[in-house]
Amino acid sequence: MRWLGWLTNLTLRAFIGFVLADALRRPDDPRYAGKGIGTRGLVMLPASLLVPSVRHLRRVRGRYPVWTDDLYLSIFALDLAGNFLGLYDRYTHFDAIPHLHGTGAATWVVAELFELPALSAVGVAQLTHICLEAQEYYSDVLFGLHNVRGTWDTVDDLLAGAVGSAAYAGLRRRIRG
Repeated sequence: MRWLGWLTNLTLRAFIGFVLADALRRPDDPRYAGKGIGTRGLVMLPASLLVPSVRHLRRVRGRYPVWTDDLYLSIFALDLAGNFLGLYDRYTHFDAIPHLHGTGAATWVVAELFELPALSAVGVAQLTHICLEAQEYYSDVLFGLHNVRGTWDTVDDLLAGAVGSAAYAGLRRRIRG
């Protein structure tokens, strides 16, 4: 099964790179226009190296947690897939899915990487999600982007993230014991 984890990892990284390159090549494409995908890519690419960076900085030895890295990369891949496939524009509430999964996956990954109890991991994931929501809102206000549809959208995203964190923390506890 380990080979499947590595294949998934390479596929996710290739997909992230492909969509970011596509967005940079066609910034006026309706799927990407006004969403700051190119700028977000400047953050996503280094951020996608969180798992190997943390392991390196903490001098962790042993098997690489490829499935944890895959779960983390799936946060970026799902967000970019929503843009690439035009799902954010086509379905008003599609973004609840990436917010639920992203915050939930972040909860799991943070717990694994930093050996945190569930409640601490939920707190870190929630604070990060709140900061990302604030960034989305203020990038719309200050730079004329259109990632947020209104206050209701931000509130729905935060609620979806809270549900995701609770669900993934519970699932992790059930699986990990």
